[in-house]
Amino acid sequence: MVSTKKVKFEHINYATVAKPHTPMYLIHKYWARKPHNVVSEYIKNYTKEGDIVLDPFCGSGPTPIEAIKLGRKGVGIDLDPVATFITRMTAIPADISKIKTIFEEIKKNCKEQIEEMYKTKCKKCGKFASIICTHWENSNPVKIYYYCANCSKKLDKKPDEEDLKLIKKTEKMEISYWYPTQRLAYNGEYFQEGTHDSNIDSIDKLFTKRNLISLSIIFNYINKINEDKTRNVFLFAFTSLSHLASKMTPVRPTRPMSSFWAMHRYWVPPIFMESNVWNLFDSAINGNQGIVEGKIDSNTQIKYYKEAKKFNDLNDGANFFIKTYNALELTEIISKDSVDYVFTDPPYGGAVQYFELSTLWASWLKMDL
Repeated sequence: MVSTKKVKFEHINYATVAKPHTPMYLIHKYWARKPHNVVSEYIKNYTKEGDIVLDPFCGSGPTPIEAIKLGRKGVGIDLDPVATFITRMTAIPADISKIKTIFEEIKKNCKEQIEEMYKTKCKKCGKFASIICTHWENSNPVKIYYYCANCSKKLDKKPDEEDLKLIKKTEKMEISYWYPTQRLAYNGEYFQEGTHDSNIDSIDKLFTKRNLISLSIIFNYINKINEDKTRNVFLFAFTSLSHLASKMTPVRPTRPMSSFWAMHRYWVPPIFMESNVWNLFDSAINGNQGIVEGKIDSNTQIKYYKEAKKFNDLNDGANFFIKTYNALELTEIISKDSVDYVFTDPPYGGAVQYFELSTLWASWLKMDL
């Protein structure tokens, strides 16, 4: 319950310089994420330990996460279930050794099958090498970057006859496992003009056949993980790479082997990059922006984590309440006069179409938007 006693604060009347995100905030992309240190500075200045801090448009969760790092109680509300999923999975404690063990199981069962689709012959030694990425111009592969273990080098070449045969073979393959085919539409109507390429009317069309097959293989194995929390950690890693495996990744002359989601829309550039999905998954777990580094960071910085099932559980030992809900209806789930501090940054209207942009991740997570 909020005290009626007035408290004097020294107001923040200076600019706070944004610092780079720490590993926990680098695991998964989200649009317009607030700088964690700026949020932390405000919470530290205007609240005390044990206070309840609310963000009714929490996005990927810097406000509630910084709150619990500082010994406060964090409440994050967002209408987008992908946002609350990212928030929860960023903060939740994880068993690093279990993550590493399960990754090795997935590697044993999936890597070889996937890597068969990304084989090429080295132009120098003639031995088989592993494709890092293929550059496509519209529907034609034009350049292959690969790593040759025999030469211990990263090299590039134009696709040869065998490469083209492998691509054609892959195009004819059946996809044995589930993958999303959700339309990029609301109630039968396409997303608003500007948020997608009119030729891309469903999620599966965002991927090459080879990458869609590879993603479905990994996704199928992740869903065999019995324990819910660990399975969700791996789904978190999976969605963090899904957009990087799509056709929406333009080729940058200075970084020809690095993929990124460039536009605030579903747009396939005329020259795009098709990345090796196994490499992306390995990086999503073991890379410097992967789950292992991110969870080591969150495990270290978040000293106490107990998630509330309902808001009033915050009065009974819980310190973290995350819910997918409409900010206009907060009084239905949050008691009157029960929040000590609100820090928020409402959505940018038409500038960032959060729900549309979340559809790719939500479709793999089988969430309804």
